[in-house]
Amino acid sequence: MTAKRLEIEGTWEEIVSHSDALAGCQVRVTVLSDPTQSSSPTSPLRFRSGSGRSFLRHAGTWSGDDLEDCLKMVYETRRPLEF
Repeated sequence: MTAKRLEIEGTWEEIVSHSDALAGCQVRVTVLSDPTQSSSPTSPLRFRSGSGRSFLRHAGTWSGDDLEDCLKMVYETRRPLEF
């Protein structure tokens, strides 16, 4: 049986927020940029648009009958945006 691979991208703080789900799992960390360069206030922020590749890996793989329940939960737990 092949183990499912989970790919999570984000800042270290965003990755650590998943620590409970990843406890006991073997993980690999790849640092994509130098933090001293990205935190410099003089360097411009670069926008990298998503390719959608991670979504395409899962396209057509959903099966089940809980879609309506999931949508209901999303609508019940949404909060209004605060600007």
